[in-house]
This record gives sequence, C-alpha cells and structure tokens, in this order.
Amino acid sequence: MSRQQLLPECLENILINLSETKDLYSCLMVNKFWCTVVVPYLWRYPFKTAGTSKERCNMVTRTYLSCVSEDSRKKLIDAGINMSEYPRRPLFDYVSYLQGLIIDQRTFDVIPLIFRLKKNNISSHEIHQKLQVMSAHEEWILKSQKHLVEQELAKVLLRGCTRLHSLEIYQCDFLSNLIPKILSFSQYNSSSTASLLFKSPSPPSNPSPQKLFHSLREISCGSLSDNKSTYDFLMMMSNNCKLIHTITVHDINSMRLGKALASVVSAQDCLTCLDLNYSNSYNFSTYEHIFQSLYDDQYNQIQLPSHLQNLFPSSQNSSIKKKISSTSPSLSRLKLSKTNLHNVKKHTLDHMIKKCDKLQSLELDHCTSINSLTPLQHSLTKLNNLKVTCYDQDLDFVTDFFQASNFNLRNIYLSWKTNSPPFNPISLYAPPTISSYNLEESFKRIRLLTNYCTQVRNLYLEVITPQELLLIFRSLIHVQKLSVTFNEQTNWDELMDELGENIPKELQWIEIRNRKELPFSVKGLQTFLERVKEINGGLELYFRSAQQAYLDVTKKYDFKIINYAGELNW
Repeated sequence: MSRQQLLPECLENILINLSETKDLYSCLMVNKFWCTVVVPYLWRYPFKTAGTSKERCNMVTRTYLSCVSEDSRKKLIDAGINMSEYPRRPLFDYVSYLQGLIIDQRTFDVIPLIFRLKKNNISSHEIHQKLQVMSAHEEWILKSQKHLVEQELAKVLLRGCTRLHSLEIYQCDFLSNLIPKILSFSQYNSSSTASLLFKSPSPPSNPSPQKLFHSLREISCGSLSDNKSTYDFLMMMSNNCKLIHTITVHDINSMRLGKALASVVSAQDCLTCLDLNYSNSYNFSTYEHIFQSLYDDQYNQIQLPSHLQNLFPSSQNSSIKKKISSTSPSLSRLKLSKTNLHNVKKHTLDHMIKKCDKLQSLELDHCTSINSLTPLQHSLTKLNNLKVTCYDQDLDFVTDFFQASNFNLRNIYLSWKTNSPPFNPISLYAPPTISSYNLEESFKRIRLLTNYCTQVRNLYLEVITPQELLLIFRSLIHVQKLSVTFNEQTNWDELMDELGENIPKELQWIEIRNRKELPFSVKGLQTFLERVKEINGGLELYFRSAQQAYLDVTKKYDFKIINYAGELNW
C-alpha cells in the first residue's frame, strides 16, 4: 500500500456511504491502519450491519462470547461449551466500540450458537433435527448451557451500555437474563458512589462510575413482559436517560408498563419524535399515560417505587426532578399505529396540543376513530408531512385538516379502506354507515386540498376522477411526485387533451396504480402525451399494469417509463 494514506475521517466517510458492508469482514487484515478504522466502524452498530441474516447475527454473538473473562471462560468449558476456537485474548475489545444494540430473538438466539461451537458448519436444518430427537437429559443439559451462555453474554454487553446511543429491546430469553444484570450493576454503582460520599465530606477525586445508558439518544421497545424486573428497568432508565430524542413503543398493553414508559418520556429534555404502535387494533388507554406525561404535573416529578428508592441515594426526597422550562422542546414527529382513539380524554388532547405545536410530521397508520383528534388540528400549523391510512368513516378528519393545518404541508399520503375497522366497539351498536367515498364527497375533499394546500410537493391519493386530477394539475403547480389510481367508472378520454395542457411544469413523475386495464384508450394516452411533450418533456411514468400498446405509445414520445416494481417510498 502507498505510504500516502487516506485520513481515518475520509475513509470512515467512504464506509458510511457504502450500500453493502458484508465484504468488509473478509479484508480486515489488510494492514494495521485498515483495522483501526474498519473494525470500530463495523462494531458500532453490529446487528444493523448484520441485517436480517440470522447467520450473521450468530457470528456477532459468537464474537462477543470470545470477549468473556477468564473465570467465565472456565465456567463455560466446565459446562461443556467448546471454547477451543477462541483465543485467550481477542484481537480487539469489540464491546468498547458498541453504540447501537438490538436485542430480540433473532439477534440473541444462542441455541444455534451452542451447536456451532461444537460443529462449526452445522446447518439450521440439522440443528432443528437434533432438537426434535433429544432425550429429556440432553434437553436439560442444553437448557443449562443456554442459560449460562446468556448470563455470560450479558456480562460482556454490560460493559458497553454506558456508551450506547441507540437501544432496541423486544421480549426474548436473553433480555430476561440481561435486565437483572443491569439492575444489579446499577445498584452496585449507586451503592459505591453513596459509600464514597458518606466517607468523605468532599467530592471524591476520581469520577463516579458512569450511569448505564446515560448517552442514549434513541430507544425502541416492544412486547415487554409485564413483571417487576421490566418495570424496575424502565424506572431506572427514567433516572439515567435525559437526552433521548426518539422513543418508539410497540405492543405495550400493560397499564403498569405504560406508566413506567410515561416516566421515561417525562424525564427527557430533548424528546422530538414519538412513535406508538400496535400490531393489532387496540385501545389507546395504555398510551394515554405517555401523552399525559408530556406536560402533566403528576409526571414532572417521577416517584420511584419504594424498593428502588435506595438505588439512587443522591436523589432528593426519593424523586427525580425534571427541569420545567417554558422553552421545553416540542415533538417534531408523531406516529400512531393500529390504535383505537375512540376514548381519548380531553385533558390528554390538551397535553397533545401543547406538545405538538411544532410538529412537522404526523402519521396515523390504520388507527380508528381519528376524528377524536380534530381539536389537535389547529395547533399543527408547522406540519410538513401528513400520512394517514384510515377507514372511510374517518375521512372527515382529513377534510377538516386541509382547511386547518395547510400552509406548510409539503407531503401528503392519504389512503383509506371502505370496510369497517376491526375491534371497533361502537360498530356493534351503530347502524351501518354510508361510505363517504362517493363522487360528491371525493370532489369536495380534492377541492379543499387544492384550495388550501398549494405548496404540496409529493401527493399520494386513492381513486380519483379525471375532473379531480384536472383540479390537482391546475392548482398544485409545485407538485413533483403524484401517485393515484384512476377511477375506472368514468370516461377519461374526454379530458385527456385538457389534462395534458395543464400538466404542472415541476411534476417529475406520475404513478398510475390501476391493477387491471387502464381506463383510457391508447389514442387518449397519445393525445395526453402530445400535450405534455410541449410543456414537460422530462416527465416519468410509472405503471402497475399496462398493455404493450400503451408502452409503445409512451416510448414513441420519448418519455421514460418504468414498470411498477413494488411500493414506492413516500
């Protein structure tokens, strides 16, 4: 290699922009300089680098297992775990580079790891076969080995938890072993600090041990066990973490854990993004505590449970005081998924209105009764991005939204279903409603959109008529990306000439999502393209389904055409 080498910062910038990193593992030993740059890069977010591959995740956990202490190594060997392939001291302290950790059944499935320590090239199918024919004694041995490996891996990862920037935790066996270790470590550190303060009236000369997770910026959790350890862990997080800006929650149904998460939310001085999700439609009540915590005084002081009060002796009056400031940061992004908002309380809405006055992105994904959020609309004057996937009975919320919060909207994604939502408590007693998707309601919605949201750049809509598309072309002159389904019950050919004449000059591409035949003739398309060519020759066309005759006409006018290849990123 040349004596003149890239600066480490330059090489790191190159690595950050790579689309694929798996090949970097095979060339780690190029030279010392390469190692000092690439190894820390690969091991900052090891499981994101590994992707969805279980085998690559398994390689990461194997490497972490090589970092155990000598005492732990002896315990593993005594338990029948083959450690012969590991050197006594690994080349790198891999856990010292750790900044992002993902804990779930995919990343920490140690059963395959145990088998591959015995036989390196054993396949997943062979492991499955061996598990099927195990005797009761062999199952007991494997269970004991699994528990021990998880315990020792937990000890290794604990050393990296003071530097973590990103944490994702989902219920799995390894998490059940890790949480008690975290609580025990926190209690030991707090007791040591308290002992030093008690012995000496002056501050200790050496800094106290760093709190676990004190550097955390992003946290995502889901399907956590509703038990004392999990609750204590979340309360510990509310004490240690003050700088989190993004919190994502999946499938937390327990009211107790909801309150603990509310304490975590309340403790943050920099929170800007909140993402609350359910896999299936569920009541909003659990997450209501989280919203109340954003401004409610009952959460401004986080009261620790009695059995945790001695864990943090430096806290005054056994509470953690949150800074209350008139300049407290507001949320910039809010997402709710598959949540029933029917019973949202007024004071919760009041807290949302206060906290969302600077909201830039709002996403409501398959939520029901979103009309309950109507009072929130007038505070969302800075909203840039609106993404709503709802049922047609909730479309009034969107129609009102276009009038109330419109000036800064740049990206609108609006999709709806005409069938009744699942688990809707009021649908059992209410009479059948008439679908709001009819020509009159649809045209009214598009008219309001085009009258008020004139700065839109990206627009995704469901079925539209040619008159509605003409209204969009004439009014939304800055639109750049448009995705629609053409109404198949109307005559498009009559307006194709006028549509072509009014095509926005800034429109970069239009996506036509019709699955069957297109509702206009080949001649109608030709008329449209002739007009478009004069105004916007750089337009790109996306088709989900199109006959060859349509493609031939498009190519004739030199328009770029791309066959539909899956859901585009909005």
